[in-house]
Amino acid sequence: FEAVIPPILTDPGIDALMVLFAQPIVADAEDVATAVVRAARTVPHDKPIVASMISADGTPAALLAADSPVTPFAYPESAARALGFAAARRAWLRRPAGTVPTLDVDAPAGRAVVEAVLASTDDAWLDPLQTADLLQAFGVPLAPGIVCDDLAAAIAAAENLGYPVVVKTAAPGVHKTESGGVAVDLTDEAAVSEAVTRIGTPVLVQPMLEGGVELLAGVVQDPVFGPLVAFGAGGVMAELIGRTGFRIAPLTDLDAEELVDEGPAGRLVRGFRGPALDATALTDLILRLSALADAIPELAELDLNPVLGFPEGCVAVDARVRVRRPPPSLSLKGW
Repeated sequence: FEAVIPPILTDPGIDALMVLFAQPIVADAEDVATAVVRAARTVPHDKPIVASMISADGTPAALLAADSPVTPFAYPESAARALGFAAARRAWLRRPAGTVPTLDVDAPAGRAVVEAVLASTDDAWLDPLQTADLLQAFGVPLAPGIVCDDLAAAIAAAENLGYPVVVKTAAPGVHKTESGGVAVDLTDEAAVSEAVTRIGTPVLVQPMLEGGVELLAGVVQDPVFGPLVAFGAGGVMAELIGRTGFRIAPLTDLDAEELVDEGPAGRLVRGFRGPALDATALTDLILRLSALADAIPELAELDLNPVLGFPEGCVAVDARVRVRRPPPSLSLKGW
């Protein structure tokens, strides 16, 4: 060990060193550890050194010394994983920082929507009209729709939009699929009448959008990190597929591009078993959600699922938004 380590540390083709040792009958772990530490001090270098020395007596004292240049781990897997994290962080630090873009948004209009809702309550789900106004203020593309309070209005809305249509419950905050509050591909008045009768008023009538790949995007408040912007595979199987990506708001342009490109959703965007989607439009959507989350601290939860991605453009088909007054911050000082 002592003879081999110095030339390894001076080799420019080697970036890090991991020393593994399982104590046999003929060698003592403490002696080996002392030799490793001594060898690590022999030549100048800036390479990380980790070690896992398995012994009946535990980790050798030479590795545990405060001035040891070698970082000990109980298991080889832990040492390798630590080096992997260090390498990943180094690669992350080397990447360009990116910039938070300036977008054409109407933050005061968005704030007005939220303040009007919170004037009478501290926590509420927005109704479809309030949701549309908030998203429109930040330029988030949302499928058009008409809120109807009775069956006659729903039938008139369907005629106005043109068949086929979708009918959804307009009750604030309801998970429409799980509650049975959505009916799709309705092609005539009878189908709309049946759907409205089953779902109950008020309802939201929207045009049936054909094609597109189902994605999801949104914002959630983390108690430690604050607003997180999410992007992933969408539709009714979103929770089952999982692996939704997150970034801390406000996002830079590079943050948004990485979020759109990573994981299963990134494969869909790049054209998994179909044409590639408009990554530029999806990145712009993510940046607009970031701007919304940064400008509206009362935004507790925002869920766009599905977002239909197309080779040109994207549009959110369904949106749920919850707002609440942030709790007062507590000082960590005791004086």
